[in-house]
Amino acid sequence: MRFQWVVPLLIASFLRAQSPFPAPQDSVPARAATVTVAPGATVALTLVSTIRSKSTRPGDAVRAVVAFPLTQGSQLAIPAGTYVQGVVNAVHAHPSRGQAPSVDLHFTTLLFANGYSVTIDAVNTAVNLGPPGPGPSTLGEIADARDGAPLAGEGFEGAGQNPQPPPLPPLPQTGPNPAVITGAVLGGGLGITAFALILSHRHAGNIDAVLFDNGWQFQMAFTQPLTLDASRIADAAATPAPR
Repeated sequence: MRFQWVVPLLIASFLRAQSPFPAPQDSVPARAATVTVAPGATVALTLVSTIRSKSTRPGDAVRAVVAFPLTQGSQLAIPAGTYVQGVVNAVHAHPSRGQAPSVDLHFTTLLFANGYSVTIDAVNTAVNLGPPGPGPSTLGEIADARDGAPLAGEGFEGAGQNPQPPPLPPLPQTGPNPAVITGAVLGGGLGITAFALILSHRHAGNIDAVLFDNGWQFQMAFTQPLTLDASRIADAAATPAPR
């Protein structure tokens, strides 16, 4: 009688051994499918275009490249090397005294290395990360040269010298008055100087100087929220930069 429970116990043990174990729960949270860039976020850019004082006009295309990757939390949002395209809104080539030239830029497109393209709304900030490059050229610097020759007619006085003979009477003038000649020379010199200054300022205003050259570093700030595809961003970050 004691063996009548052996067979059922063996069958139950065999069935329990054949049943699958419950699948372990995945403790790693799934990554978000999108990355959101908040308004006000800034990214460092390097200018690819050249902005000039006269030939660059509002509406001209401008291009830059991301110099340092932008992250939002723990997720990569914009890899370094991503191109940014936009337009020039205004060029301030001749600001008020004591201020440097500036430019207003509006960026509209992000172009990733894998071809992923996104419409954006962003502008350049007032913070410049690098020098803007050579400023407008200035011409017409006038040098004020003076000779150091002694004045004609200076006497030599000193102790122990013999007294000087009395001065001779002046000779009669046979030409124009020296005062008139001196005034004419000074007036002509001032006129030539003023004319040269006018020409130099006019010529300097016509120079198409480079205000911001290729390689200038600055910042761009987003004015609207931006939602990006996380998988496309990861693919762009793994794509080698074109040579």
